[in-house]
Amino acid sequence: MEFMSALGSQEDAYRPSLFELDAQQKLRELLQPAVQYILAIYAQRYPRLLIRVVNNHEEFYALLMFFVERHYLKEWGASFAENFYGLKRVSSSYLNNNKFVSAVNGQSSTPALTRGEINKSLLMLVGLPYVKCRLDLFYSQISGGLSASILGRNEQEEREAEELDDPETASRRKLAIRLTQVFRKIYPYINMLYHGSNLAYNIAYLFGKSKYYSPWLHLIGLEIKRMSMADYRSYYDKLGQVQPKPGSTSFLSSSFGAVSNIFSKVLEFLKVLLPMSIFFYKFLEWWYSSEFARGGTAGALGDAEAENTIPPPEKLKADPRATPVPTTRNTCPLCLNTPINNPTALPSGYVFCYTCAYRYVEDHGRCPVTWTKVEKGVEALTKVYADVM
Repeated sequence: MEFMSALGSQEDAYRPSLFELDAQQKLRELLQPAVQYILAIYAQRYPRLLIRVVNNHEEFYALLMFFVERHYLKEWGASFAENFYGLKRVSSSYLNNNKFVSAVNGQSSTPALTRGEINKSLLMLVGLPYVKCRLDLFYSQISGGLSASILGRNEQEEREAEELDDPETASRRKLAIRLTQVFRKIYPYINMLYHGSNLAYNIAYLFGKSKYYSPWLHLIGLEIKRMSMADYRSYYDKLGQVQPKPGSTSFLSSSFGAVSNIFSKVLEFLKVLLPMSIFFYKFLEWWYSSEFARGGTAGALGDAEAENTIPPPEKLKADPRATPVPTTRNTCPLCLNTPINNPTALPSGYVFCYTCAYRYVEDHGRCPVTWTKVEKGVEALTKVYADVM
């Protein structure tokens, strides 16, 4: 994809289309789940070595991409995903003073990124996604997820209200709760502004109204261009110049150079390794969501497979000393509300309102209908989702 003909005039020959930029952006977004999936698989075999890495995956991935992106920015003047699609970053100040097409036609490559431009690019490529990921996780924890926004207040919000009304709650705790509530209200608008600004720049770039497809590139003053033959020739010429002559360097410097060269080769091999990991990740994702993984073809395999199928457990009967089961359907046995608000099932199989089940299990540690003990407490509660059409 390095050498693509322009659909417009010759001046736009090295201006990438929005589809190329979107493709490299999608590649970058697929890297993290692919790496996380691979680590989770190997953590099951080597838990002592990898369990901490899996539990702190965001930090590990940010550190990994820091070294990867730093290498590609120094060597190629582009991020890993941009270089994969034959793109590079060029300073806007250089493009304003020198016409890019005339420089390429003259077989001269664009200058390398400065240290400041590399640091700004690393902040955009590694720092900003890490902060955004952490904010998304924090918002998911304090908001209760999508079901809480649809079905009303969740248990955490009710507990926060009780703590604020309690006069014995410390002032610092009340301040933390109020700050959390403010963040819960304003973060959706910040998230909308974040994605909306990206969308606005994409549309402006598509219609030729902007040189930048992202507000962050506009902020650091870098444009995305296609790589030319001169850029590739310059890179490989530089590789030939850094090869030391035999006997001209000491053992320590030659050893350090060899290690640095091996590390550089490994990072260059990521062009093949990471896309392959994405392919296998998407393949396994499809496999486990297909009929093959769900056992949809079990009937065609013969009666032997059907005989080995484990039957479902028997339904537990209600205890006469416990709360009676309502005669009407979709009614909570504890509060008798119809329909059940935020349906939640206990291990016994009976369904209650989430708040009713949470408080009862927390206070009594058993199912209110069967009186069977709930071993894991409130952690054993399971949300129930059903299509009601």
